[in-house]
Amino acid sequence: MERIDDFGRLAERVRTHSEEAPGSDTERVTMRSFDEVSYESLRELLEALEGENVDPGACVFYLSPDNVDRALEGSDEGDVEALEDRLGREVRVEESMPDDTVLFMDPDAIDAGEIVAAHAIACGTVAAGD
Repeated sequence: MERIDDFGRLAERVRTHSEEAPGSDTERVTMRSFDEVSYESLRELLEALEGENVDPGACVFYLSPDNVDRALEGSDEGDVEALEDRLGREVRVEESMPDDTVLFMDPDAIDAGEIVAAHAIACGTVAAGD
């Protein structure tokens, strides 16, 4: 997989993938809505891909710096490595990742900015805070 530089653009494409997908037989991204980013919401996103014929060890969380802070808030984890240990998955902190989106996906599900394996992508949309 090539390096993704524009997570804002990717997040928009992923969030609208099911709206743009023609026909009911088209592969769609798994979507979840969250009021907040927390360990529990990240677990829910992880569990959303179980049974989707996806290599669980290949999947990675992509979060903005603010969402990593939110996920660590009020938990025993003090850093990203501890959060990774608890989740059992890699967590990548991406500056260009929007705060209203969390992705959990196989990095190979994206090729040249295009979705090539929607079944290997779970997208969490996060409610805007006050």
